[in-house]
Amino acid sequence: MRIGGLLFLIYIVVGLLVAAGIIGGEGNFFSGLSNLEEVIELILAILLWPLILLGVSLDIGNVATDSGGDGGGGGGNSGGGGGGGN
Repeated sequence: MRIGGLLFLIYIVVGLLVAAGIIGGEGNFFSGLSNLEEVIELILAILLWPLILLGVSLDIGNVATDSGGDGGGGGGNSGGGGGGGN
């Protein structure tokens, strides 16, 4: 087996251990795989395990979205106002 393949295999095995909660203690991503969001979170946890160890949350089902508003930005007179004539 080539070195690259071996390193990839080790990376995936560590990702599986992190996703299972054995390494890092961030929770078990294997429990309750009842919908597509949880399956995607499991796959992301396996592939992006260094982020989990750094404390990044992979909860894609709890993304808050703004359901209203006017698009932000306000008017106001923030311009210079021009100079006085002499």
